[in-house]
Amino acid sequence: MTGIALIGCGKWGKNYLKTLDALPDARLLYVCDLSEEARQRVTLNFPNVKVVEDYRIALSDSEVAAVIIATPPLSHFEIAANCMTNGKAVLIEKPIASDVAETVKLANIAKQTGQVMMTGHLMLYHPAVEAMKSFIDKGIFGDIKYVTFERTNFNIYRQDIDVLGDLSVHDLAVLLYLFEQQPQWVSAHGISMGTELPMGIVSIDIGFADNALAHIHANWHYHKKTRNISLIGTNGKAIFDDTAEQNRKLTLISDGKIRPQVIEEKEPLSSQCAHFINCVRNNAPARSGPENALQVMRLMETIIFSIIKQRTIYL
Repeated sequence: MTGIALIGCGKWGKNYLKTLDALPDARLLYVCDLSEEARQRVTLNFPNVKVVEDYRIALSDSEVAAVIIATPPLSHFEIAANCMTNGKAVLIEKPIASDVAETVKLANIAKQTGQVMMTGHLMLYHPAVEAMKSFIDKGIFGDIKYVTFERTNFNIYRQDIDVLGDLSVHDLAVLLYLFEQQPQWVSAHGISMGTELPMGIVSIDIGFADNALAHIHANWHYHKKTRNISLIGTNGKAIFDDTAEQNRKLTLISDGKIRPQVIEEKEPLSSQCAHFINCVRNNAPARSGPENALQVMRLMETIIFSIIKQRTIYL
């Protein structure tokens, strides 16, 4: 079993805690959190786990092989760099860092130390996304011409990050995973619903070779929660609705026929953690490793530049 330390046990960290506790190949040794309330909650429910305030205590334990970082985004770089320098593999929640420069530094540290570095691009481990990727690789859709992403919430937003880093980052990771090529241009627009609020609505258009297009809409202030991907190819279409029932999440359309797909029932977070542990045990590259992290972060910075300059950015 692989010894794991979880740094950060807030809203999302709690999900990691439950997932790691259920994984047969993971041995959760430490939970580290600055909040006394969070530490007390973990101590009460997980008495066999060491609960500490200072994460550096876990780094001094040789039984800890890997660390999962689920702290606020601005702290990711310092913690991840410290962990890898102390001989620990890292799974860092998205966004991996504040900018491209920090991401490059983390990738270099991972290379220098020989440690596995992985980003929590959760949707890459969703069975429906994996199925779509398999269908694309088999040529079922023909040439991909248009993909749309819609990821919205109903007045659920954060103060520590904007909607691009909170929601759109998932779709950017999936887009690059499905296309396996870099965009040629980006045109984006974003607004905030108040002077004291981060950007809460963003609309992004991205162009690829062969006139393929992608559109991303992310919105904290929508009238409902949506998690949709629509793909149009020369030979067929796919619709992925993550809010639908399990056997209706993914639908293929070709030759005028609608074919709901049966996809494997597995939690993406569990698959992501299992993938991380497997990479650590076998010193193997992660699907959402340094290269993927850099691609996503560079695209995010290009989108921000397009919003600021109010023009199309050619890459």
